[in-house]
Amino acid sequence: MIYQRTTLHRGIALALATLSLPATAAEPTLASGENLDSVVVLGTRRNDVTALESAAPVDVINQQQLLSSGATTLGQALAALNPSFTFPQNTNGAFAQEVPTGASLRGLASDQVLVLVNGKRRHTGSTVTRQNYAARGGVPVDISLFPLDAIERVEILRDGASAQYGSDAIAGVINIVLKGSDAGGRIGYRQGEYKKGDGLSRKLSGWKGFSLPNDGFLTLSFDAGEADPANDTNPDTRLPASNPLRDWRFGVGRVADQYNLLLNSELPLNNQWTAYAFATWSHKNSDAEAAVVLPTDRRNIPSVYPNGYWPVTRYRLEDYAATGGLRYEDDALGRFDLSANYGRNEVDSTYYNTLNPSWGPTSPTRFHTGTRINSQANLSLDWAKDLAVDALYKPLTVSGGVAWRGERYQLKSGEAAASENRWYPHPGGGFYPPASSGVTPGDADTLTRSVFGGYLGLEAQITKKLQSGVALRSEHYSDFGSTTNGKFTLRYDFTPKIALRGSISSGYRAPSLVQAGFQSSGIQIVQSGSVYNAVLQRTLRADSPEAAALGGKALKPERSENLSLGLVFRPLEDASITLDAYHITVRDRITPSENLTGRDVEAALIASGINGVNSAVFFTNVLDTRTEGIELAGRYRFNLSVGALEVNAGFARTRTEVIEARGVGSLASSRIVGRGALGALEDNVPENKFILGLRYTLGGFQAVFNQRRYGEYTTRSTVASGDQTFSAQWISDLDLSYRFSQGVRVAVGAQNLFDSHPDKLPPSANSTTNPYAIAKYSTVSPEGHQGAFYYANLSYDF
Repeated sequence: MIYQRTTLHRGIALALATLSLPATAAEPTLASGENLDSVVVLGTRRNDVTALESAAPVDVINQQQLLSSGATTLGQALAALNPSFTFPQNTNGAFAQEVPTGASLRGLASDQVLVLVNGKRRHTGSTVTRQNYAARGGVPVDISLFPLDAIERVEILRDGASAQYGSDAIAGVINIVLKGSDAGGRIGYRQGEYKKGDGLSRKLSGWKGFSLPNDGFLTLSFDAGEADPANDTNPDTRLPASNPLRDWRFGVGRVADQYNLLLNSELPLNNQWTAYAFATWSHKNSDAEAAVVLPTDRRNIPSVYPNGYWPVTRYRLEDYAATGGLRYEDDALGRFDLSANYGRNEVDSTYYNTLNPSWGPTSPTRFHTGTRINSQANLSLDWAKDLAVDALYKPLTVSGGVAWRGERYQLKSGEAAASENRWYPHPGGGFYPPASSGVTPGDADTLTRSVFGGYLGLEAQITKKLQSGVALRSEHYSDFGSTTNGKFTLRYDFTPKIALRGSISSGYRAPSLVQAGFQSSGIQIVQSGSVYNAVLQRTLRADSPEAAALGGKALKPERSENLSLGLVFRPLEDASITLDAYHITVRDRITPSENLTGRDVEAALIASGINGVNSAVFFTNVLDTRTEGIELAGRYRFNLSVGALEVNAGFARTRTEVIEARGVGSLASSRIVGRGALGALEDNVPENKFILGLRYTLGGFQAVFNQRRYGEYTTRSTVASGDQTFSAQWISDLDLSYRFSQGVRVAVGAQNLFDSHPDKLPPSANSTTNPYAIAKYSTVSPEGHQGAFYYANLSYDF
């Protein structure tokens, strides 16, 4: 195997051993009278609105909550702390490491949520989600690249916001606000392992603040870590007990040499001008494990691999972004913000433990399979001004701006051995099949796009009890034309304790260049009745002549209508309850087709010049969906005679329904998007989610308990008899910590404390042909594949 231990843990130990920094005061804990409501910058251009005073639902999750959640990544933390966030955290197999888990809200896909950093648009990844759950075909932002130590807070706007922020904000917006400190710092080490004894992970993290002139700051944050593979599969009964590959994994692969570095800075130039800049850089190597190839498989040459072989793909990630800008504030002219940023995500893949059988026994067993690069540049000028209007209770906030965005997506082909056919004869007749992995020379291409737009907004506190807002945004895309969207919000406070809020908006999501331009070849396992066959599969560009031969067309943007109505209740100063309902219609939803097979498909591909391909996939706009749900959240803080207890609870229920499915060319809709793919949208997301969080603080001691319950969900097969409904699942996390006066903090804890697992998959009736019959759990299960995870943290504040 290719797994090799790195020297990272030695570096971690050395760094901890050489610490000699002076200690200062420990970070504050809950204090009596501390306000549970926070001023927000998301969803409004006003600067005097808190989360509970806003006209749309906004959640604010602070750093203390993130760090004490026990999570190692931002995605895990959001899953534990927010009921509207539901996204599989346990994706397994060959694609598990290639595509990051994204940020999903209200049961919609991860690329239907806009991610901002310090209020600026973040670039997405460069690969599409290929596994069959609700976000299949999506291109998410990799939020795992943000160390929790680097985050001041996370603001989540649960409302359509395309008119305010542009494309992708159909389900809402997540704004990651980076830490900005001019002094102090922290360094910490975390180590943990699953109860069953695998998946050992190690991480070193920290931050340091530096002062700049005029009360400016520079804050550096980092983390560095690695994780061993974890297994949740059964032995492969197709192989004899003597075969060393019988216990191959379909679990989580190794993550090696992951480094994240962030910079956040601000420099006031005078009383009116402020310069700011922030940047991120990430590097990661990870291994994704594909299905084992049997010794007798036509893809194997026994003289090379007498026991068969277990292919592993090494993904190398390089991701960086930089933003710089100037803010200007003047009582007469208003507030201006001029900014520019650039972000780039590159994923490079190399196949190990494999071969190209069409090259014969001399085939290399390792080859580079291609590179995918997605980049984005933004230039924007924003303006807001508060105008005194006698008829209004507070000044009218007028805002506007112009923005330009440039996007570029590039596919670079791999080595010849990854795809070239050299027609080596097979002893059983005919020829060995060629390797077909990643990006072939025919797939290599570059796509570009430019977007120019502008927006205008008005927000008014009309009376002491009534506030309203309106926003309008128009954008022109170089590849599919113009779009204009609007939003109207209204809020009425019946009393200081009870308010009603609502919004209506239109939205859109432009097809990402990754979806528009992604092409690849590979071996896919396709079910035909009760038999699973390995077929050569091509992912085609939607606007390519080959896709057109099957009825494919250039992609259109998704368009949405969003209705939201909510109630805010503040019975006490230290308590709040919010209830929100929503209705979201998405038209022309972008989704990949099924693996299209059959003689008519092969004939159409041959007619367009593609020979020897058994299956084809391309992106389409054939679906319209409707998503409805409710969200309930509450907080209460008990100021006890001994310590303080903060309670958070939330409940979310969501349901997506496909309201129309259209055919493509001569292919019926049921063939383009079959039962399984429709089920991924309608049934794969748990029907409800409940969370409960308890945080007790006494002096330097803190205990945090987070509980969540995922409701039932269903996976559909090609026939109804193969469907499976999974029962509700409870997950519990516990974090116990003590902070010494010298600045040292020690914490121990468990994620999934009680070792909860999702329902198991039934025994496969076709285990002799299905390589994935070894899997114990469904890939759509939200959590718990690997069971309980225990960890210990040691940190030092200075």
